[in-house]
Amino acid sequence: MNKWLKITRPVNGFMGFFSIYIVGFIAVNVHILKFLIPVSLGAISVFLVTAGGNIINDISDLETDKYNHPERPLPSGTISKKLAYYMAFSFFIGGFLVSLFVSLLISSVVILAELLLVSYEFKTKKMGLPGNITISLLIGMIFLYGGFITNTLSKMVLLFLLAFFSNMSREIMKDIEDVRGDVDRNTLPKRIGIQNAKIISSIFVIITILISFLPYYFHVLSVYYLYAVFIDDFLFALTIIYIYTNISKGEKVSKVAMIWGMACFLLGGF
Repeated sequence: MNKWLKITRPVNGFMGFFSIYIVGFIAVNVHILKFLIPVSLGAISVFLVTAGGNIINDISDLETDKYNHPERPLPSGTISKKLAYYMAFSFFIGGFLVSLFVSLLISSVVILAELLLVSYEFKTKKMGLPGNITISLLIGMIFLYGGFITNTLSKMVLLFLLAFFSNMSREIMKDIEDVRGDVDRNTLPKRIGIQNAKIISSIFVIITILISFLPYYFHVLSVYYLYAVFIDDFLFALTIIYIYTNISKGEKVSKVAMIWGMACFLLGGF
């Protein structure tokens, strides 16, 4: 792959790009055609910000990547660190400028996302729990972003909360799984112990299950969501068992549950 493409990790960018269309459909169903231009601009801005965030990630991980991923553009020397900073800044500026064509409110959300990305890579990632919160906010913000674009923010708040709580659980699981290798991160399992971290992770799963019916109750999503979310709740309940028996499998099941959760939201849009 071309070094310029490789450092931006375009697959991640396109996932973010298409997620805005999915969120837009969830928000307004077939009426998404009325919002096609702002949704498309929002999707482009997400792609650009994601690309910038991926470059920032490579910059912050440069020293470890010299050993773990020496073939990447920065550790291999095919792209300089200074040039990488310029690239990341350009993508961030591009994402901001594109969002201005939607509204000032949307551009302020983009700035917030960019600040969270930078703060995570250079500060909160090593702090453990604050890093978990930052990533979970960014995951959930996709729904708020789509809500702002389609003027359906009130509908998207519940989906934001579901994404936030479920991802918090998974982030803590990942930290438990990597507790021996995280020598430079003050993660939650290191602070309060693995067993207590498992309890906190389980609590986030339980909250996710308990509020999972609310999008149907408040008429945010259709009955199709309710049918599908029963399967999702089963998967999330399964992760609680695995948290205490096989954390690696629990993290994988949690990932499947989150992917199926997005499918539940999509079905609920009909």
